[in-house]
Amino acid sequence: MTETSAPEHITDPDEPAGEFDLSDPAFITDPEAGERWLGGPRPVCKGKFADGSDVWVATGYQDVRAVLSEPTFRSRPPGDSHRESMLSRGIPEDIVDMFDSTLLTMDGDDHMRVRRLVTRALSARRMLTLTPAVTAMAHRLLDDLADKPEPDLIADYAHPLAINVICEMLGVDEHYREQWREWSETLAQALRPNPEQFAPAVRGMARVTKELVEARKAEPRDDLISELVQVHEEDSDRLTDDELVALAMVLVQAGHETVRNLIALGVFTLLQHPDQLKLLKDDPSIAGRAVAELVRHTAPVKHTFRRFATEPVEIGGVTVQPGEAVQVVLAAANRDPAEFGCPADLDVTREHNPHLGFGRGAHYCLGASLALIEGEVALTALFERFPEVRLAADPAEIAPRYLLAMQRLPVHLSPETDER
Repeated sequence: MTETSAPEHITDPDEPAGEFDLSDPAFITDPEAGERWLGGPRPVCKGKFADGSDVWVATGYQDVRAVLSEPTFRSRPPGDSHRESMLSRGIPEDIVDMFDSTLLTMDGDDHMRVRRLVTRALSARRMLTLTPAVTAMAHRLLDDLADKPEPDLIADYAHPLAINVICEMLGVDEHYREQWREWSETLAQALRPNPEQFAPAVRGMARVTKELVEARKAEPRDDLISELVQVHEEDSDRLTDDELVALAMVLVQAGHETVRNLIALGVFTLLQHPDQLKLLKDDPSIAGRAVAELVRHTAPVKHTFRRFATEPVEIGGVTVQPGEAVQVVLAAANRDPAEFGCPADLDVTREHNPHLGFGRGAHYCLGASLALIEGEVALTALFERFPEVRLAADPAEIAPRYLLAMQRLPVHLSPETDER
């Protein structure tokens, strides 16, 4: 494996910070490179985006928080479009405009107009009412695990729980869900996409979402897509055709990918920290704090979309000029020793935990409350049902790479002595 440009910890403040290179394949796949960055320098430094373009990279907590919160930074680049970047990464030209109409790429009034349409449906209070249904779904999946000699907790638990919860809420028919999983795995490789797989996956996802929207126009149901269709039918100025399809698509994609990663990383990390797992088993009432700490420590989402300065602004000792991009690294900000005591340590009892795992500001994750509920339910149900669960593979072989999600999590559900 080639050496990445991620620098070792810098002790001399005058020493150059190096580059954070998202286009370097070794950096994407090398866990040691990620760890060096998490424990490395905090100044804003120069870097490269996945397409090779220049960015400023913010890794310190206060710098990341400022970029996410300040209105001087926006999601859209100069020219008011992500079109060129999306085309370069394999999104087909005939649907790129739709992909440029998502909440993730909107700013200002347009962003708030669309965001308000789903904020109420995904409110923390409403999400709490889903807890019994999420719990029942988790236990059904655990029932199925009991008959498997070596279940994969990603394929058999984390993924089906995450995809079924968000699809039930939105109204995605069951026969689409397995196909969506395959598309999601392809899109998860967006930092280094395979052109032969990426474009068909994007097209398929767009096609199915349009089919769902048309089906709900013809026959509304009690689901979120039907609610959005009704808003569109009543007033297309509030939600255009492209925005409707893009919003439904992003909610499905983002609503399960992050949760899948949170559950998988949570289980893997707790099994690597038996002292912390024991604390959770002994006192399930700390599950909320434990999941928040796992979000901070494992970083299911490593970084956000780039932000672009609209005027000269000083961040971390450098002046970002209008039009220049800043890449914030949530994973590094959440390990900043200036904000968190013993940041490299997993502490499921941590009380002061203002992590940025779900972002901040106008683009704060809409599904944060649901993700936390799913994570809490998934972990507590698993360890209550199978308290002796343990890994069935060498941790080094299945450990997540820095910017790639875990692919498998094989386990034994019973103690080793029971298998002899």
